[in-house]
Amino acid sequence: MMNQKNLREKIFDLLMEREMSVSEIIRELGLDPSMRKEVFRIIESLGRIAKRKGMRVYVMPATCLSCGFTFRSLNPSKCPECRSERISEAKFIIK
Repeated sequence: MMNQKNLREKIFDLLMEREMSVSEIIRELGLDPSMRKEVFRIIESLGRIAKRKGMRVYVMPATCLSCGFTFRSLNPSKCPECRSERISEAKFIIK
């Protein structure tokens, strides 16, 4: 298992290359799916790192695939409008 600093750097590098969801990051780095909350926490901390480098973390919010509702939460489980669980994940990119 890689240490916290290396993981943060790897996630930063991935998000500099392309827009990715947490699930895509987990798959790309071969992480255990149970690390989902940890990856979200790391992405939140990347905002400060990006700012120091003159960049920003951009978030494409999660949306309901049934009715198109846009979520404020980064990790929703059910749509408040139609109750669907068909939700596209939030995606992140660093520019």
